[in-house]
Amino acid sequence: MPQAASAHPPTPTPPVDFDALPHRALRALGTEVRIAGVGAEAAAAELERLEALLTRFRPSPLTRLNAAGRLSSPPPELVDALRHALAVAEATDGLVTPLVLPALLWAGYVDPWPAPARPRSGEPPAVADWRAVEVDATQVRLPAGAEVDLGGTAKSWIVERCTTALEGEALLDAGGDLVSLSSEPVAIDVAAPFGGEPMQVVLRPGRWGVATSGVVKRAWPGGHHLIDPRDARPARTRFVQATAVHPDLRRAEVLTKLALLDPHHADLDEATLMVTFDRRGDPWHRRPDGTWSRT
Repeated sequence: MPQAASAHPPTPTPPVDFDALPHRALRALGTEVRIAGVGAEAAAAELERLEALLTRFRPSPLTRLNAAGRLSSPPPELVDALRHALAVAEATDGLVTPLVLPALLWAGYVDPWPAPARPRSGEPPAVADWRAVEVDATQVRLPAGAEVDLGGTAKSWIVERCTTALEGEALLDAGGDLVSLSSEPVAIDVAAPFGGEPMQVVLRPGRWGVATSGVVKRAWPGGHHLIDPRDARPARTRFVQATAVHPDLRRAEVLTKLALLDPHHADLDEATLMVTFDRRGDPWHRRPDGTWSRT
């Protein structure tokens, strides 16, 4: 894969002036969203429409599916997003799976962030087998006890889909998920997990997805929002934050989860750039030979 990005402390790289383009700012997907480029209004409208179909935090087709365990005549967007999430589960041998919601609720992530977490006592419920999910255009059926949280896979899926409404130079930044379309280099600041000087990622011209995942921001005493399906508990990770660059944001998002859950996973080689932070706040990057080096 061609080299598309570099990471280093902030430098005076001339930025693309996205502020000069039509733009729209909104609160959606649990974060502040910024859209710049021709078609920004259409992209924002599509983003809000898709979020309403796929959210677990207010009544939606997804909440109806989780409540009943099945859903007839599901919206095609839910079918597509769920198929994407299941394809990710297959590609990662279940390490990134949409069936973590019961464990996530047990850990305390019940209400939209930043509402206080509400952890439950006892042992976490096991994560159901993603292979038992049945989905087609007419019906979705979940295995007994399973509930779906589309989470990061849906967020990156929504952002990628919404960029089809944009034309020419454009940027769609939804917190930890960003797509840049530019004929010039683009400098992106990645916030350090514990504050301090950000890490700057400079993207070469073209279309690039930049995803960041972590276990620090959406965290509470004893837990956080990234569930390890192997034991159904908040993951115990070497790194607390991971950022990946890839031509497809959906794939970049998956790679960040893999970097946290299994930092030696072979698929991490797909990232054009991979930067992580450890528990001391020190940055690391993944070398071409698969090893990690402190930046």
